[in-house]
Amino acid sequence: MDDTTLAIVLWGAAALLLGWTWIPALIAGLGGPRFQLTGSEDPTALQLTNATPDYAFRFEQLTKLGYEPVGSATMRLNFHGSDWRHDFQLRVFWSRAKQTFAFVQKQPKPLDVWWLVSFATVWTDGALLLTNNGADEPPGEGDYIIQGIETDDLAAVEALHVSTRDRLIAAGKRIERDGGLETLLAAIRKQASPAARYVAVKLGQTYLTTHVVIHVILSLPPAYLNGLGHWGVPTVNLVLGTLFAVGEYFARRRAGATLMTQITSQRQEPSLSSHFAK
Repeated sequence: MDDTTLAIVLWGAAALLLGWTWIPALIAGLGGPRFQLTGSEDPTALQLTNATPDYAFRFEQLTKLGYEPVGSATMRLNFHGSDWRHDFQLRVFWSRAKQTFAFVQKQPKPLDVWWLVSFATVWTDGALLLTNNGADEPPGEGDYIIQGIETDDLAAVEALHVSTRDRLIAAGKRIERDGGLETLLAAIRKQASPAARYVAVKLGQTYLTTHVVIHVILSLPPAYLNGLGHWGVPTVNLVLGTLFAVGEYFARRRAGATLMTQITSQRQEPSLSSHFAK
């Protein structure tokens, strides 16, 4: 195989590899993300039969706090940054006494773990208050308020949610008391969809800009020494694309494994302490 043929083959391979992430990033960056949310009010899928430890841990915490399963949902975001599609699984709970929703969210593969939990209050005007356990975040303003505290103690997350909710009630907000699944999903579609699409657009723009700059800079030396038609230029891009893709995949897998180990160990701690108490 001569150098020209080798360069063509390598450029083709590089284009296929880079296109897998660059094309969705380009579509996202140009405003193409799409948000979908569908649900089922069958609560049987939320029970602990054959449940993984991560979901069982969240289920046990929520039921102890007085929440009951009401249904499940799938949230799909097409062209999320450099990804063609993100599917988030949601399992939704409701407390009639507290007039509050809670839902457990399974992160997309390769994270693949039931980790994020959000407490939600839907207001009669369609506004939404969310409090999650993902990160310390002060409450914002407007019809879509997100706040958070980084902890695995869901009682603390709920306490923060109730505190903010009561402050908003004192300011004139009124709770939507229908605890049906569609009540929550309609509010999420209305309030969270624009925010999710905005984040996806920014992720796509950042990803594409960063990667293009890196690829161009590292392609300059072989292009300057041997010309753009030399096989060294596509080789550099092929190697870079492979390193980025493999590195990101395994970083996500490690993060998911770490979260699963953390949740599993915390779930076992109460049973161990009760065993020694006996």
